[in-house]
Amino acid sequence: MEIKSRNYIIILLLLYVIECVHGQKNKSFSGELIYHIENVDENPNDMVSGEKAEEKMIIYARDSLLKIVNFNSVNGVQECLTHLRHNKSILLLEIDGQGYAVQIGPESNNASDSLYTFKKKCGFSRKFNGLKSKKILMKHPMLSNDLICLYSTEIAEKYSNVFSKMPGLPVLYFLVSEKGLLQYTLESYKKYDPPLSIFMIPEGYQILSMEQFLNGMKISDD
Repeated sequence: MEIKSRNYIIILLLLYVIECVHGQKNKSFSGELIYHIENVDENPNDMVSGEKAEEKMIIYARDSLLKIVNFNSVNGVQECLTHLRHNKSILLLEIDGQGYAVQIGPESNNASDSLYTFKKKCGFSRKFNGLKSKKILMKHPMLSNDLICLYSTEIAEKYSNVFSKMPGLPVLYFLVSEKGLLQYTLESYKKYDPPLSIFMIPEGYQILSMEQFLNGMKISDD
C-alpha cells in the first residue's frame, strides 16, 4: 500500500513537471518590449569608435501576433508583422509613396540562429529592468570569446523572435552582423493589449511574395 501511494505521488509530480514545461512553452504575452541597440567591439565593454546612429527595436505582442519595429535615426523605420503559430512574416515597405507587404519565410527572421549556441551559467538570478533574469553563455564561430547574456523565464523566448534555443526571453544579448557586433538591451516592458489594428496590413499596400517584389524592382530599374 505504501509503495502504491509513493508511485502515485511520483506520477503526480511528473505530471506537474510536464504541465510546467508545457506551460512555459505556450506562455502567452501581450504588451510591448523595447530594446536599445548598440554597435560594440568584440569586447562588449569597449565601444567602437566613431559616431553612431541611435537604434531601437520595439516589439508589440498580442498572444501569437507580433509587430516588430526597427528604428534607426539615419536609415529610418522598418516594420515586420509576424504570426507565431503560423510561422509567417510580412515585411512592410514604402517606396516612392507606394506601400508593399512582402511575404517572407520563417528563415528570414533568424536565418543564422543555428550558428549560436548557449550554455547556462551558474549564479544567482537578479532583477533586470523589472524582470527576474539569469545568466547564460553565448558562443558564435566568429567570436573569439564567449559572451554573457541574460534571459528571463517570465516571458517566453518566442516573443523576441530571434533565438529558438534560449530558455526564456533574452533581455541582454548579442548578434553578429555585417555592421559588427550588436548588443541588444531590454530597456522596458509593459503588459497590455495592443489594438489589433496595428497587426494588420495598412490599407492600400500591395501584397507580394519576395520573388514578385524583387522582379518588380528589377523592372522599375530597367
